[in-house]
Amino acid sequence: MRRNLVIYFIFITVVVGGCSYSGSPISASYHNLTAHYNAYFIANEQMKEIENTLYDNYQWNYNKVLPIYVPVDTNDAKSLESQIEDCIEKASIAIQRHPDSKWEDDSYLLVGKARYYARELADAIETYKFVNKHGEDDNTRHEALIELIKTFVDFNEINNAIAVSDYLKKEDLNNANRRELALVRAYLYQQRKDYDNMIQHLVEAEKHMSKYADKGRIDFIIGQVYQQLGFEAEAYNYYEQCLKNGPEYELAFYTKLNMAQVTQLTSSGDIKRIEKYFKKLLKDPKNEEYKDKIYYEMANFELKQGNLEEAIGYFKESVQSSVKNQRQKAYSYYNLGKIYYDSLKDFELAKSYYDSTVATMPQDEENFAQIKQRQEVLEEFVTNLLVVRNNDSLIHMSQLPQDSLLALATAIAEEQENKAEEKRKREERIMANRQSNAFDPNNADLIGTTTAGAQWYFYNPSAIGRGATEFKRKWGDRPLEDDWRRSQKAGGEIVAVNDGEALNGTDAQEESKESRVQAQVDQMLAEIPGSEEEIEKLLAEVEVALYNLGNIYNFRLEEKANAATTFESLIVRFPETEYKAEVLYQLYLLYKKDQPELSEQKANELKATFPESIYAKLVDNPNYREESQQATEQLKITYKKAYSLYEQGAYEESKYLLDSALRATPDNSFSDNIQLLAVLNTGKLEGQYKYQYELNNFIKTYPDSELVPYAQSLVQASEDYQINLYNSAKARFVEYFKQKHYLVVVYPNNDQLTQEIPTQVESYIEEKNFQFTTGNLILDESNAMVLINEFPGKGTAQKFLQMMNDELDLKNTHKGQKIYSFAITEDNFDIFYQTKDLNAYLNFFEKHYSK
Repeated sequence: MRRNLVIYFIFITVVVGGCSYSGSPISASYHNLTAHYNAYFIANEQMKEIENTLYDNYQWNYNKVLPIYVPVDTNDAKSLESQIEDCIEKASIAIQRHPDSKWEDDSYLLVGKARYYARELADAIETYKFVNKHGEDDNTRHEALIELIKTFVDFNEINNAIAVSDYLKKEDLNNANRRELALVRAYLYQQRKDYDNMIQHLVEAEKHMSKYADKGRIDFIIGQVYQQLGFEAEAYNYYEQCLKNGPEYELAFYTKLNMAQVTQLTSSGDIKRIEKYFKKLLKDPKNEEYKDKIYYEMANFELKQGNLEEAIGYFKESVQSSVKNQRQKAYSYYNLGKIYYDSLKDFELAKSYYDSTVATMPQDEENFAQIKQRQEVLEEFVTNLLVVRNNDSLIHMSQLPQDSLLALATAIAEEQENKAEEKRKREERIMANRQSNAFDPNNADLIGTTTAGAQWYFYNPSAIGRGATEFKRKWGDRPLEDDWRRSQKAGGEIVAVNDGEALNGTDAQEESKESRVQAQVDQMLAEIPGSEEEIEKLLAEVEVALYNLGNIYNFRLEEKANAATTFESLIVRFPETEYKAEVLYQLYLLYKKDQPELSEQKANELKATFPESIYAKLVDNPNYREESQQATEQLKITYKKAYSLYEQGAYEESKYLLDSALRATPDNSFSDNIQLLAVLNTGKLEGQYKYQYELNNFIKTYPDSELVPYAQSLVQASEDYQINLYNSAKARFVEYFKQKHYLVVVYPNNDQLTQEIPTQVESYIEEKNFQFTTGNLILDESNAMVLINEFPGKGTAQKFLQMMNDELDLKNTHKGQKIYSFAITEDNFDIFYQTKDLNAYLNFFEKHYSK
C-alpha cells in the first residue's frame, strides 16, 4: 500500500511538472483535456442553450418565406445578456488558462458567435478575422469565415460578404462547412430577394444534410419559394419531401396546408377533396390554436377559384378565430381590404378593413408602410365622401315638413335601437357557433357589421315615407315640440305612475329605451340647418369635398370614370367654383383617350372661359409648364443683374434690362417680381406721381401676387411723402422754374374721353417721333389727366405746349368739354396733385407762363 502511494506521488509530480513546459507532450495533452472538458465544454453548452432559446422564442410567420436563420434583434440580445456574457467568460478562461490547447480556435469562435448574438457585430467581425488569421485548424478557420459572411450580411456590408464567399468557394471544405456555406449564401440571396439563387444554394445545402428535422425545414423553405414564384408542381414535391423527413407538428401542419394550395386540380372532385381536407383539419382538436390559419388558407383557396363571397366569409371567420396571433389576424383584415379595394371597388368597406389592418399588424411587416399609405388615402376619401353625403342629407331634410322630419327621425332612432339589440343577440350566436364549431361562410353574424358603407340616417329618401307612416300609425298627428313623447294628453300611451307604484321590469326597460330614442331624435334634429347661412356653409363644404374626391379618384385610386363623374357633378352643382379651370383641364385629360369629342369640348370651354390660365396654355402646349420653369430660371438671372444695377444707382440700365425681359416673357410666374423692380426704377427716374400710378397698376395687374402687400405699403409711403411736401409748401406754388417740367392735359372723367384723349395724345407724340412718355392719372371725381414727361426746362415745355395746342387742338376736337393744357414744374405738380386745386394753378400758370 505504501509502495503504491509513493508511485502515485511520483506520477503526479511528473505530470504537474511536465505541465509547466508548454512544449512538452504531457503539457499539450493536459491543456487539451482540461480546456475541452472544463471551460470550453461549458461555454459550448451555453451557446447551444442560447441558440435553442432563440429558436423556441421566435414567432414563426408561415405566411411568409421562413428565414434561413432565426432573426436576432437587440431585444433578444438584452433578454439573453447574462447567458451571453457567461459564455464569453467561460470561453475566455479556456483561451487564457490553456493557451496551447487545440480548442483555443474553437473558443475564439464561440466568443465571436456570442458577440454576434449580443448584436455587437463589429466585435464579432474582428473576432472571426482573428480566428482566420491565427487559427491553426482549417475547418475552424472556414467555420469562422462562414460566420463572418453572415455577420457582414447583417452589418449590410454585402460586398465584403460576397468577397469572403468567393474565397471559400476555392477552399477545400469538409461536409459540414460545405453545407453551412451553401446555407449562408442562400441567406445572402434571401436578404437581396434573389430567390432563384436562393433556391440553388438551398438545394446544394440539402445534399449535405443528414438530420431529418433540419432537412425538412429547408425543404419547406424551398417549397415556399417555389410556391411564391408560381412553380406549384415543384413546390408540391418539396413539401412532400419535407413530410418524409418527419418534421415537428407545427411545421408538418403548415406543410399540409400549403400542399393543399399547390395541389393540381383537374376536376371538381379534386376541389371537393381539398375542401373536405380543410374541414378535417378544423375538426382535429390538436389544431384548435391553428383555426385562424386554416380559415385563412380556405379563403385563399376560394380566391384561387374566383369565389369572392366564400373567400370573404372565410377571412372573416379567420379574424374571429384569431385569439393570440395578431399577425395572422392582420393578414386576414388586409386580404379583406384588398378584396373590397381591388375587386369590389367598395372603398368605404375597404377603408374599414385597412383601419383594422393598421391597428393590428406589427410594424415590422415588410409592406406595412405601403398599407399605411393606402389606409390614409382611404381615410381621406371616406372623410370627403361623408361630407358630401351627410351635408346633402342635412340640406334635403331641412326642406321637409316638420311632421315628416319628426316621423323619420323617430323611425330611424327606433331602428337603431333595434339594431343594437340584434347585435347583442348576434354576439351570443357567435359564441354558440364557436362552442359547437359550426360555421357558415355566408353567415353575416361572423363578424361585426361595419357601418362604413351604411347610408347616413337622413340620406335614404324612401325611409322618409316609411318613417312618416310608422309615426302616424303609432303616435298620431303631433306638432314638433320638445319632449313630445312624454306630453300628458288624453289617450296617450304613456301614463303617470302613482306615488308608491313601482314600474315592473318590462316597463322600466321600455322607459329606458324610449329615453335613448328621444335623445337620438333630439340629436338628429339639432343637426338640421335652420338658416340660409348654415345651408351655404354646408354647400361650401360639399364643393371642396367634391373637388377633393375627384382628385383622389383620379390620382390616388386610379378610378378615372369615377373621377370624371365627380368632377362633372362639381361644375354642374357649382358653376362658379374657383376650381373650374383646373377641373375642366382634368376632364379634358380624362376624356382624351376614349371620348375625344367630349375632351375637345372641355378644352374649348376652358380656353374660352379662362384664356389666360395655365390650364388653357397646357391644352395648347403640354410642355408649357416645363418651358415656363426654364423661362423662370432665366428671369431670375436677369432680375439678379437688374437689382445689382438698381443698387448701384444705374436705374435706366436696370429698367432697360427688366423691360426687355418682360417683352420676351410677358406671362410667367416670376413676372411680378420683374415688374415691381421696374416700378422701383420708375420711381427713381420719373417722380412720385408716375411712381404711384405704376404701383397701382401693378396691384391691378397682379392681384394674387405675394408682392401686393409690399406694393401697397410703397404707395402709402409715397402718398405720405407728398402730403408732407404739400404741408411744408403751405399750398403755395413755387416760383422756381429751372427744373424739370411736365405737360398736363386735364379733361372730364367720363368713359368716352378717358379712351379718346390719351389715345390722341399718344398718337400725336408717335407721329412727331418725340421721345416722350405718357401716363394716365385720376385728378378727382370729375377730372382725369394725361401726364407727358419730361422736359428739361420751362422754355422747352412752353414751346411743345404751343405746338400741340396748334396742331392737335383738343378743345376744338371736343367742343363743349372743359379741357385744359398747361406746363408745370416737378415740384409744383406734387403740390397741384395733392391740393387738386385746378383753378389756383391755372391762375398761377396764366401769370408765369403766358407772357
